Amino acid sequence: MISQKAARRYTTALYSIAEELNLVDSVKKDFEDIKKSIDGSRELKLFIESPIISSDKKASIINTLFEKKVTDLTLKFLLLLCEKNRINILYNISNDLLKLVNQMRGIVDAKVTTAIEISDKEKNSIASKLKQYTGKEIDPDFRVDKTIKGGFIAQIEDKIIDASLQRQLELLMDKLVQGSFNN
Repeated sequence: MISQKAARRYTTALYSIAEELNLVDSVKKDFEDIKKSIDGSRELKLFIESPIISSDKKASIINTLFEKKVTDLTLKFLLLLCEKNRINILYNISNDLLKLVNQMRGIVDAKVTTAIEISDKEKNSIASKLKQYTGKEIDPDFRVDKTIKGGFIAQIEDKIIDASLQRQLELLMDKLVQGSFNN
């Protein structure tokens, strides 16, 4: 919980500066790439989180890794995190920054689960329907879960839209059971 609060403070400060400098889109892209890098490399994750490696050593390696790949603002921010010995919460900051940018733009995250991998056209169709339903822009994250049999399940903030075949079968079964008790 403490790292979430610290992440929010750093995120808010970075967002304010990025907005002031008109660099929000560039910084958002940087942190999407950073998050993907951490997700894709166990070694990078362990390096960032290691309490054994000195902050100077981390700053040197972070500088080498990212100096030509991110904006100057992002690089300075990463080096500040090293200096303050807070680089270990970089992943939390990355997540929080992406959420904050979307929140400030009125975009909501949607976790959409389907039974099979679907085409881009189908993804766009679902995203469009979710946009109509919520009245907000949607940033969908599509996943596959074969247990839902067909259809989709979408989670947007605290709402769940269950349009799965499994749920439809459950509803049908309930109707059949209720109908058999009425006779």
